[in-house]
Amino acid sequence: MASRLAACEACRKAKVACDHKRPACTRCASNDRAGICIYRTTPFKRKKVESSTPSLQRSPSRLPTAQASPSFTPRNNPYPNPGFLGSSSHVAIFNQISPQDYHISDPYHASESDMAMSRYTGEHILLIQGADILRQLLNTFPLDAMKDFVNFWLATGANLALAEPFTEKCTENMTRLFSSISQEENWHLAYAQRLTQNSREPLQFSSDSDIDSFAAQFLDQKFRWESLGIFLSAVSRATIDISFFPSLFKTEQDQFVLRKLSTRLSDVALDIALSLDCLNDLQLILQYENFIVHTHVDGDQSYHSWSRLGDVMSSIFALGYHENVEKTKPPIPGFLAELRKMAWAITYSADKNIAIFLGRPPRMSKRFCHFQVPMSPTDSGQDSNTLDARYVAIEWDSDTPICYRSGMRWATLCSALKEDILELLREKQRDNFNHEVSIIRQKAESQWAHLPPQFRLSGTLRECSGNAFERDILASIRLDQLHVLFLLQLSLLDTLTEPDPSILDISDQMLALVVEMILLRDQLVNSGTGLVWKIAHFGLPAAGIILLSMLKQHQRLTDARSSWSKTILNLGIFVAQVQVGSIVRRGDPNYALIFKATQTMERFLDSVHRDGIQTPTQVPQPGEGSDDWAAFFSQDMCDFETDFWENLAYHPSLLASDASLPAI
Repeated sequence: MASRLAACEACRKAKVACDHKRPACTRCASNDRAGICIYRTTPFKRKKVESSTPSLQRSPSRLPTAQASPSFTPRNNPYPNPGFLGSSSHVAIFNQISPQDYHISDPYHASESDMAMSRYTGEHILLIQGADILRQLLNTFPLDAMKDFVNFWLATGANLALAEPFTEKCTENMTRLFSSISQEENWHLAYAQRLTQNSREPLQFSSDSDIDSFAAQFLDQKFRWESLGIFLSAVSRATIDISFFPSLFKTEQDQFVLRKLSTRLSDVALDIALSLDCLNDLQLILQYENFIVHTHVDGDQSYHSWSRLGDVMSSIFALGYHENVEKTKPPIPGFLAELRKMAWAITYSADKNIAIFLGRPPRMSKRFCHFQVPMSPTDSGQDSNTLDARYVAIEWDSDTPICYRSGMRWATLCSALKEDILELLREKQRDNFNHEVSIIRQKAESQWAHLPPQFRLSGTLRECSGNAFERDILASIRLDQLHVLFLLQLSLLDTLTEPDPSILDISDQMLALVVEMILLRDQLVNSGTGLVWKIAHFGLPAAGIILLSMLKQHQRLTDARSSWSKTILNLGIFVAQVQVGSIVRRGDPNYALIFKATQTMERFLDSVHRDGIQTPTQVPQPGEGSDDWAAFFSQDMCDFETDFWENLAYHPSLLASDASLPAI
């Protein structure tokens, strides 16, 4: 006798026949209702009457009926997925005893009582919260307009750096999935349940899989919370780069609301996906893009951004992508190996740059990782992609295009050198310090020499013939190279208050390039790091060293530089652009850092215009307050944040120039 089959929820409520096809029955598919064609997990089991939790009783109007409420199981197995277990783990020891256990063929299956233990009210509410935000977003902003908005943003050349292969696919599939959002009162709950069911499914692939077959597992009717999160990350990023899109927003307030809703729903989508304990490549991609969104929304100094980067690194290690991904058993397809290399490389690079920017320890050491970078986009297979113990520079194909992956390769190579410099700064008293600095400098110069000519910015940015995206990435590559040299020279200084001519020349080049990017900002497209990040990470340290040099005015510096006019002009442009609000405005997350630095620059420029640059005899001598001022500075040579600029503002020369100037 054939077993009894339950109708889907849509057919059951309409009291019509259902042919029970999955993922969507014929009736729902033909009526464009496939997205809400949901089958209950236990359709013939009578539900027990349970008392509501206090939090549910407080807002009954926002909750679904008992039949429409999505059943949310946070994990299919209450025992956590251990992820990657390395050579020091107990598994490695037991594998020596039982080699057949390398691949477990009969995993433990949780009992019904175990499964019941894994259902938590808090996670159930998380799903309802995601459904509510989804309804609010799509009821406030038209879905078609959001899709056009993201496509317009993509047409400028911008994209999500790691999710680049899937951004457009996830955007196109949004309208296919949400085609009947107004036909059911609780459509948002039905969609939330469908997204959750799909997110539980593992992503399957074999050694001969291609990227299209891989993506098909999280598109169309298999859309997941991760897919939704990638689309929403693109929406949030687009609101940063595009200030006016009439079909969505015409005012800053509406723009802020869209950014807030899309970011919040992206957060919830990620939280739900992670709660399922099914960590995979797509979740890792969403984690990284969500971190980048928060650097724009909360700021580069925000603890929220910092902690989310830590979560990305935790997932990298849990998935084992810090190991050689090409030796994964069983073998994985080439596109997936490259995707995992990119995930490791871009996270490693972000860790080093954020650590330097914030003056905090890096959390991802290449000592415990297999250092690997993605192949060049030409995919010739001829270039080397792993650094050996001697740190031989990676070879590049001469026809390598300028793209996200190329920029990622270069940023990772520079980050490896930055990690070496950070280790040197921790032990400046070592006997061979100068020798190791010389070795790192040789490596940096060798890496630059191995770059294809089209990647080396030799003249001004205005002279580049490439498009807006290519200009931005060329500037980023040059700034990373200068930053390595800057940090090397910084490590040789005994104190920040006495910069030498070498670091001054490097600072001049960095500041000039950042100022040129400010002036050409309408002709540039975010190629992985935004303009505000380049200003804070590269421009402010360079400007700080230049101001210290001008204030100190040693005779040898004066002799080496006959004129400061161009440098003063660049400082003036920087200050003017900040003051008019073209870079950051009050309320922006990085406003405080940049504005305080600008105030100090302005005080210096005012003193120059009134009195000219002081001669060495005019600088306060030891015993007149200069020693006390120098003592304000932190011993951390990489610290150029707010405290640096506050301390610099109290230089005796600036205080003496005009007593009426307000202190910072």
